[in-house]
Amino acid sequence: MHATVSRVWRPEPAAVWRAALLVALMGVASGADAVDWTGRVSLLGGVSHPLNGDVGKARDVGDGAVQSPTADQQSLRLMAQDQNDAGEWSLHVQASRLNQRGLVGRGAQTNALFRWRRLAGDSVCGDGVSRSTRLAWDIDRAVYKRRFERATLSIGRQPVDFGSGRFWQPLNVFGAFAPTDLDTDYKPGIDALVLNTYPSNFSSLTAVYALAPQGQTAIKNSAALHHRRPLGESSQAALLVARVVGQTQIGASFESDWRGLGWRVEALHTRADAGGSAANTLFWIAGIDYRFDNGTHLVLEWHDDGRGATSGAQLKAVAGSRSVVQGLQQQLARRVLGLSLQKDLSPLWSAQYAMLGTSLRQTAGGHSPSLLHQLSLVHSLNNESDLMLALVYGSGDGLNRGLGQGGQLRSTFGHQPISATLRWRVYF
Repeated sequence: MHATVSRVWRPEPAAVWRAALLVALMGVASGADAVDWTGRVSLLGGVSHPLNGDVGKARDVGDGAVQSPTADQQSLRLMAQDQNDAGEWSLHVQASRLNQRGLVGRGAQTNALFRWRRLAGDSVCGDGVSRSTRLAWDIDRAVYKRRFERATLSIGRQPVDFGSGRFWQPLNVFGAFAPTDLDTDYKPGIDALVLNTYPSNFSSLTAVYALAPQGQTAIKNSAALHHRRPLGESSQAALLVARVVGQTQIGASFESDWRGLGWRVEALHTRADAGGSAANTLFWIAGIDYRFDNGTHLVLEWHDDGRGATSGAQLKAVAGSRSVVQGLQQQLARRVLGLSLQKDLSPLWSAQYAMLGTSLRQTAGGHSPSLLHQLSLVHSLNNESDLMLALVYGSGDGLNRGLGQGGQLRSTFGHQPISATLRWRVYF
């Protein structure tokens, strides 16, 4: 796949991005009266109560830190789109203010590996330890899509989403949400050329050419070919061949159901340019889901990623790897079990409980289990607005205080403090 793309057609990144912006601007200019403007406002507040061994404990961040770290965020996403018989374009601009006391996080994260230009800005004030306020803006989508009889061609910043897993999707080679992410309404866009063709009514063939960051010669452009088709009346299969940031990847997925029980398997083999057995990894998941007569939806999924840690001593290296930092790897541990229970309590109330569990070998011998619990309650205020309360609690070995002021991870979730988040969002 990579050899064919490289030798037959290699567009210049500058030309691709300028063309995308030009087409989008032409669309705005030609159909300004028909542009559909929508938006979303989200207000979020959170507080945590770190104990000894947790991230955010006052002595970890200095004498000026508060005992209970807090955060509040206000975000606005403005969306413009227009369409006609031949095609459509869309533009998403988002702005946010994040204020944190006691624990400084990274805020919203996008996958910079596949964005040719950043098209964003931010400013941070505060001491960066006990208090920090961050103002940021970002162009998250700027894409034009052209429709043909049995195909579509889109160019610009856009989301690319593959995979069939519920917690994890190995085939999502351009980034995926973590299982405990609270905001999954919009997947971050990447700068890419995407061709979708439809050989039949229920099958698709997608080709993606994604641009690397401008001026970073160590990161190469990426390409992927994804084919999805039905098998029988209740089964689906998919194949993926990709060349992503210098790694050759081959994957497949299969999903079906048996007497109301849905099941799926999905796997991705990755080979890096360095060669050797250490450069080859396999990431696979297997899961089931079932809906009981009372409306409760159960999901179980097993995660096995060869890039993850199998012992506590490996956590530091995995946490600092590029795949984790850039969002291509969602879990630090190699083997994780995910469980989810979701139920509509009433027409206006719904609840979801999620649990992630893993166990790592320890230097002193034996295994140390670690669990992460998340409970979410959502109240629908109307068709365009809702209120959510999320509670998170992690168990397991906390940070190792003897290896520096900040500490070092000893388990996957043991450093996670008890925290509560309240979010209100409205669409307009």
